[in-house]
Amino acid sequence: MKLFGLPAVAAVALVSSLFAGTAGAQTAIQAGEWETTETTTMEGIQPMPPSSKKVCLTAENAQLERLLFPTPDEIKQHGCKYETGAKKAGVLAATLTCPPNDQMPGVTAKADITYTPTSYQGVGQLEAADKSGTTVKGKSELSGKRLGDCPK
Repeated sequence: MKLFGLPAVAAVALVSSLFAGTAGAQTAIQAGEWETTETTTMEGIQPMPPSSKKVCLTAENAQLERLLFPTPDEIKQHGCKYETGAKKAGVLAATLTCPPNDQMPGVTAKADITYTPTSYQGVGQLEAADKSGTTVKGKSELSGKRLGDCPK
């Protein structure tokens, strides 16, 4: 769930673009073309239709974090903090916390993803709070699968 450059509600809703880790353990997956799908629900907001996209991961970027989170540079640029949770084989648990600014609410997004080298599925929990203290919570169901090699 990429959170940057979007209106406040959309930013909170996007768990599939959650966040990418900085230094630390990365979760290796197979390079190639991936299809990611996200279904998001937000408290008090009309349900959003599921969204999916195709992403080509090169060998250098073949990490689950590249499918779920902004790049480490984007995280740093927006003053966000990325933390991994308990380490378990085949499970990515992570939290991204971003402070509010004039264009975006503060966001805390937590992901709990089960993965293999060719697929993943899991849940993202979101909470956004604007400068006035108004809070919105949401949940995203996330999944992805490797389709094959990247198109030429």
